[in-house]
Amino acid sequence: MKSIALKIQEFAKTTPEQIALIINDEKCNYKDLAEINRKTAKFLESKGIKAGDRIVVEADHNFSYVYFWYGIQLLGATFVPVEKSSPSKRIIEIAEELDAVKMVTLEAREDLSDAWSLAEIIKEIEATADDFEAVAPDEDSLAEILFTTGTTGKSKGVMVSFGNQVNIALAGIETTNIKSDNVWLIPTPMNHAAALRKVHIAMAVGSTTCLLDGFRNFKQYFKTIEDNNVTSLYLPPSAIHLLLAFASKNFAALNNQLRFVYSSSTAYPETDKEKMRKLMPDVYMYNCFGCSEAGVVCTDEFCVSGGSEYASSVGKPNSYSEIVILDEDGNEMTDASAEKPGLIAIRSKSVMKGYWNEPELTAQAIKNGMLVMSDLCYFAPNGEIILVGRSNDTINLGGLKVAPVEVEEVVMRADCVDECLLIPTIKGDNISLKLLVVLEEGKELDEVEIRKLITENLEPYKLPKKIEVIDEIIKTFNGKIDRKQMISKYA
Repeated sequence: MKSIALKIQEFAKTTPEQIALIINDEKCNYKDLAEINRKTAKFLESKGIKAGDRIVVEADHNFSYVYFWYGIQLLGATFVPVEKSSPSKRIIEIAEELDAVKMVTLEAREDLSDAWSLAEIIKEIEATADDFEAVAPDEDSLAEILFTTGTTGKSKGVMVSFGNQVNIALAGIETTNIKSDNVWLIPTPMNHAAALRKVHIAMAVGSTTCLLDGFRNFKQYFKTIEDNNVTSLYLPPSAIHLLLAFASKNFAALNNQLRFVYSSSTAYPETDKEKMRKLMPDVYMYNCFGCSEAGVVCTDEFCVSGGSEYASSVGKPNSYSEIVILDEDGNEMTDASAEKPGLIAIRSKSVMKGYWNEPELTAQAIKNGMLVMSDLCYFAPNGEIILVGRSNDTINLGGLKVAPVEVEEVVMRADCVDECLLIPTIKGDNISLKLLVVLEEGKELDEVEIRKLITENLEPYKLPKKIEVIDEIIKTFNGKIDRKQMISKYA
């Protein structure tokens, strides 16, 4: 497979009537998708855009966006998605940073007179002659530049080559078990790596992708699943948590229809795993662990199989990724353990080319051909990777190091706790631990139970000095906990 866009062209010949996209009850088959991709590539070519050029595109859950996305890829140009409704200033900043040849917004904007309006140019694209001859792109040329959310610092442009893109899709096919008869529902923002790569995976096997703009309207969400015979779901951890809390009846009714539910978290709370097993005993639940810089590298299946015996397991590496554990000096560890964890390092064709215009950050991230992540872990005897926490989240108490996720995993076992977060607080020269707790509906704080759980399972110094009840834990657009904001607000 040379590229996902070329794969779509193949399916247009072999399975032309297979539905490729479903959006708001409208459908598009592979034949029509491939045709408008060719017309888009031809349109871009006629405007002087060539392979390697960078195009910044405002993202959305609509047909025009997907048409334009794969048209850019078919030409061999570089696709740069940005958040829907991004301020014009932010779009201009990204375009200038990348020396992009074009900016494309969903609708016309007065303060972006140089940008194309997707709503307007799609008509011109549809009228373009269908005579574009696609050529396989160089695997080292850039397919995408994806900007990270930037919750831990400056937003970085992750450079993904066409070779990276294909390898990530192949690894995804292996870890998701997706087949051509799958209908995959994706409700997450369409500029995020998680959503983009799930669409790539679906297109790579010739299956159906159903796009939905968000998941907060549960009634609409379940109606979409039912009406379109959705078999596979992708949801961020926060969404699954909400669904477990508010939609158990709906999940139970769909147990016979759904085959797979996929999420991506550092490590799933055992309480949520148990709820999933009870609600959907016949549905495979996968927690996919990875990053924007390399795609999914490990997968933990915990419903039908019963799951791992290790509470913080993220599963075993896939066959497309080699994983080693490094110490602080970058040396491979043979003695990594819960008491002495190390950093995950990935060697794979999926690993990004680097960060755009950030040679120092790239050198810090990629060492000796391996992507070094900030996650602390060790190998279990059975080959599973056990996640201890993130190195940049680790709280240092006078030389005693605490990984928040380790404490949070234990606290989630308390009957009164719906969500929790461990943060550091600083008074003068003293650093202490504070536990933030969101209570289960109708429950009161049981501080005695929480402290007992921690003291029975963890070292004494990991016991928080203070426990505070809060209304909610702030999350990013892709459903991850925004620790930086939470610390700023509650420390």
